[in-house]
Amino acid sequence: MSRVMFGFFLLLHGAIHLGWLSPKPSDPKYPFAWRSPWLPNASEETLKGIGTAAIALLLLSYFVAALGLWGVPFLSGIWGAAAVLGSTLSLLITALLWHPWFVAAPTIDLLIFAAVTYGWIV
Repeated sequence: MSRVMFGFFLLLHGAIHLGWLSPKPSDPKYPFAWRSPWLPNASEETLKGIGTAAIALLLLSYFVAALGLWGVPFLSGIWGAAAVLGSTLSLLITALLWHPWFVAAPTIDLLIFAAVTYGWIV
């Protein structure tokens, strides 16, 4: 049961990142914006290009990890690596495009990494 639930958790965590790809409201406080506090001179187009590629890859990684957890034969051996890749990309994109609302995101990514590394999901 834990493998099924963890797979759904990975998919849900990945889906949150779609906020950056969705249409933006006019609210300047909207957290999923293509701006970086660490790279204030980076253009929106540059951040969007890097971010979109990273988000697409992390979504694919979490999808592969979930399918592997659920027993798809050719993915069951790589689900852990896929989950770690997805979490690493999530951590990087969240850090790059940081907003105070994302305070829980690094903890979630590190917990996913720890769950795979220490074998908490069997």
